Amino acid sequence: MNHSCGNYGRSGFCLLVLLGLLSGGYLAGAGASQPVYIYLYARVTDQVNIAMSEERLRHILPLVERYRQMRPEGHLSATVLFSGAVAEALQKRNPQTHILDFVKDYIRRGVIAAGYDGTDEPTYQVRPTLEFSGQESPEDRWNIRQSVAERFLTEARDPVTGAPSNGAGGLKEMQAVIGPAASIWGLELAYKTTRPPRRAPAKVGNPPSTIPQPVTGIFREVGGDTETQQALRPYNPMAVMSGIPAVNPAQLVGFREASSQFGRLMAPTPEAAPEVFWQDYVLRMSEANGPVHPVKAQDGVEAVKGVLDSAPRQSIQVVRVELGGAEKYLQPAFAKTAPNAPLQYAYDHPENPRLPADALRPAAETEAGWTKEDAVMQYLAEVYLPANRGSRFVGDAELLKMVGPATGFEIATADLRSMLSAMLAKLGNDTFLPSYFLVSGHYLSMAELFQVMTDELAELHRTGKLPSTVKTVKVYGPIRLVTGHGPNVGEVTVGELARFCAELAGPLHDDSSTSVPHNSIPPVVKIGGMDLNPAQVLRLLAQAVVNPVPETSLRVRMTYVLEEAGFAFPKSRPLFDDGFVWTFKPAPLNAVQ
Repeated sequence: MNHSCGNYGRSGFCLLVLLGLLSGGYLAGAGASQPVYIYLYARVTDQVNIAMSEERLRHILPLVERYRQMRPEGHLSATVLFSGAVAEALQKRNPQTHILDFVKDYIRRGVIAAGYDGTDEPTYQVRPTLEFSGQESPEDRWNIRQSVAERFLTEARDPVTGAPSNGAGGLKEMQAVIGPAASIWGLELAYKTTRPPRRAPAKVGNPPSTIPQPVTGIFREVGGDTETQQALRPYNPMAVMSGIPAVNPAQLVGFREASSQFGRLMAPTPEAAPEVFWQDYVLRMSEANGPVHPVKAQDGVEAVKGVLDSAPRQSIQVVRVELGGAEKYLQPAFAKTAPNAPLQYAYDHPENPRLPADALRPAAETEAGWTKEDAVMQYLAEVYLPANRGSRFVGDAELLKMVGPATGFEIATADLRSMLSAMLAKLGNDTFLPSYFLVSGHYLSMAELFQVMTDELAELHRTGKLPSTVKTVKVYGPIRLVTGHGPNVGEVTVGELARFCAELAGPLHDDSSTSVPHNSIPPVVKIGGMDLNPAQVLRLLAQAVVNPVPETSLRVRMTYVLEEAGFAFPKSRPLFDDGFVWTFKPAPLNAVQ
């Protein structure tokens, strides 16, 4: 989803998305009610009011341990997300209060896992920021994003003003102080841009001052983060990472409906959760999907029960329950002023960043909030999970075990050819590829499908026959996504395609680059005197693998590069920077637990 169907020129696809949004469930013919997995987490990202952050930790961690001991078979743990600024503050405080020792002891004993959240790093307006002129090449745009991401992941900044300072910061500092992050959130890059007004202009005749105007400022770039993944490789390539947020930070039109549609596409079987999917070979977890959204334990049992009861059960659902929210310390009116009101206040008042006394609740009300959290944990552990067979607590490590590896598996050529025949028959004269491909029990992204077919035909060129098996490897989407459907006339022989594949196979297996990847799908392929987009080439490769006779001529057909999942996924990046959508695929939670 990138604001409107018209942006992509898809005459029939908008109707396809609408029909998907109006459908009643994820799966045709799904059977028994599927489990709900409860993901417990906390966000401790306020380095200014560090005494409050410490007090929250001293409540959250014993709370988790108490119910973990009560139900040792229940896999109970929680992920506690820290910022780099908080990690530094805890380290400085440790000689006096031993809070860092306290936290690391709970990590060592497996009660909690440490995670990273960069959302609140100092500050919201003063941080490494993207700026584009519009004249950059795709490679230049990639390098600009990666450079900004590297600074954001590693640069030390003043905890109140955000000004660069000496030493390390961000994820690098958090992991140096606390340990490896099991989960990473809040890596959306800051982007200086102008956004359209949030509402339609006022009616004709109204004074100009009442008409909303475009806003220029620092916003977050939502959607793909392949360049950030390259910057992340030296620090942590294994963590579970954020998917679609619960809120709409980029003010995208149709955000909620598109998020739900994407979730449906990522849950093609009962074992697949709409919140969990692969993107750029990193396991992602969305915060929300349709009626399922994060819920705060401090809101009480009824609030948690409402979310759990509304969860569709045609497939596994992953419901995030937040522990230890700071709101229980804050007056309601103050808490509503910003997502992290205490830090927003500090960043807005750097000369005196401490919270004013009238922003805080009485201690008795704060304690009542902790009592509600205890009641929620008791309800989940002793009522909800025992009453819902297969439902359980789940953490990042368990999710990674359940899904297995993202790539690197063998595909039998006979199976591949059979499934390609079925795909081509279903595709017919359609101009849009499927969102992913299922073969030999594995889901392949469009990038992986392109790669395995390239390897098949490269072997045909070298030896005159297809291999018996082919192995999937990590391959990125195009670094530039062409938006047209390509020519609808012309022919290419299987032999020409095989020669092209023999030249491309090497680069597609070269994952050595530390910047713009060599192993990415080419944005445009010149073959037979034509410029074809990669979706057109993928279609031709499928026909060639099914009928590997070098002299056979294959007709070129117009095909769009953006398929249904790529279209639905909420993103604010320009369409030509959205090649990451070629790496989407489901991540069924069906491995041995």
